[in-house]
Amino acid sequence: MGKRAEQTKKRKRGGAGSAGAAGGAAPVKPIAAAPRAGDVAPPVNGAASGSDLLSLLEPEELETAVFVLDTLAANPRILVDKRLKELKRATHGLYRVLAEGAGIGASLTSRISAALQDYRFTDALVLLFEMHARGVPPKLGALQRWVRECDATSNADGSPGDAEAFRCLDLILRIANRGVEEAGAAHGPGSRDDGKDNYVQNGMEIAHVRNLGTWSARGPVDGEIPVWAKMQAGALAAAGTGKYPNFRAVHHVPAALRRPPNKYDSTVYASAPGAIRLTDAAARRPASRVDVPGVPGAFVVLDVFTPDECLQIVQAASAIGFEKDEAAEGSAKQKTSILARNFVWLADNELLDHFHGQILPFVPPHAATSADGNGGGSVRGINARFRVYQYTENQLYRPHIDGAWPAAGLDPATGDYLHDSSPPSDPLWSRYTLLVYLNSDIPHDTGGTTFFLPSREMGVMDARSVRPIQGAVLCFPHGDTQGSLLHEGSAVGQGGGKLVIRTDLLYEAKGYGQFKPAAPTDETT
Repeated sequence: MGKRAEQTKKRKRGGAGSAGAAGGAAPVKPIAAAPRAGDVAPPVNGAASGSDLLSLLEPEELETAVFVLDTLAANPRILVDKRLKELKRATHGLYRVLAEGAGIGASLTSRISAALQDYRFTDALVLLFEMHARGVPPKLGALQRWVRECDATSNADGSPGDAEAFRCLDLILRIANRGVEEAGAAHGPGSRDDGKDNYVQNGMEIAHVRNLGTWSARGPVDGEIPVWAKMQAGALAAAGTGKYPNFRAVHHVPAALRRPPNKYDSTVYASAPGAIRLTDAAARRPASRVDVPGVPGAFVVLDVFTPDECLQIVQAASAIGFEKDEAAEGSAKQKTSILARNFVWLADNELLDHFHGQILPFVPPHAATSADGNGGGSVRGINARFRVYQYTENQLYRPHIDGAWPAAGLDPATGDYLHDSSPPSDPLWSRYTLLVYLNSDIPHDTGGTTFFLPSREMGVMDARSVRPIQGAVLCFPHGDTQGSLLHEGSAVGQGGGKLVIRTDLLYEAKGYGQFKPAAPTDETT
């Protein structure tokens, strides 16, 4: 605490003590006149960044300001004092910025963003209703930001998170995607698996999320390997050795250089062909597709990988080591997700070709075309950048909407890691999320991927959870305002664990709205 603020508190404590001894009213702390608006020049664009803050205000000044405001709030009788005239004027200006988003722009989108950032969900709902009435959807970037700021992470017992945040999410999705709203209305009472409209928290019923139950594409089958149980028993080959045959590190980012900054470094590994031994075709179950009921665009492709292939992937990740992931600063640090450990891996072409061949008959051959004419490109392959996640008991990932990714890879000449390896003349961009489930031995009805969709009742969302099945791939659209699905990696039950790969299905770019890659500079005829 700053010296001035500490001195002020001492004066207040001393005055209060004297008053208490005398039995009289507590004296009012004298407050200096607030500086006039012209005394300190605001930033040119009206919005300060984190670095701008220190150039405008000293930490001690912030502490004093907080103390003054808290004192006034606790002693409203002194607000009539004429000496507070300038302070009240300045406070009104601050309130206007907070309430209307004036400091970050006057647009409705900016005002909604400001309200959500400040957790003023009631104000955000009013503004969202205005946008809903206008019928103008936000851009994908705003949509993702709003969803992230709501931070409506479910609780460890599976019950939904903040009610006001979910009401905002419901309206956000209705604004962004009328088609999803209409599809959600089709669920209706009676289509729920468990018949429960409400959750009960602290003895009170709340009806902002309706649980449609956990859906499974199929039941258990012979040959599944209890991968999590093997990990817990220490029965995985080469676990914890820091190396695995035919894997090598190709990229490393120190914690402070990650975006946003993290508490831990990140390393990307690459595999050589044959690093994961593929099962012979004759010994495999044929792949098949099952649509997720009530979730537009989502489907599961079963038996893409065999249990043995899943086990090998987990063995490789466990041997080299899962890395921790925790934001060091920014809004992500304040969120309630408990992030899983991860292993980032560029898969080799042999494995990618197998993966692509297994799911190709079941995926959309062309990306969706948006209302502005963007999209429509042909499916081209799998993003080589695999993120292998290890979730343990009570770990989860908050409701979010996935963004689009370029085709990661290695520079063929130098071997360096490339975030976008597709040539400028043939850009690729992802339009579907692919979640590869590596184990099924997860506590009953926990650890699923839960989708949230607007129901027929405004302010109420339907929640449908998909149960992980070993070797299966859950596919669903992303990368555009329309059709992208709000989902959560729900908490794993007691003593359990979930192992899953996140990667993407790549399509020819052909527009993609705000994500359109830069046009080639050397056109050919």
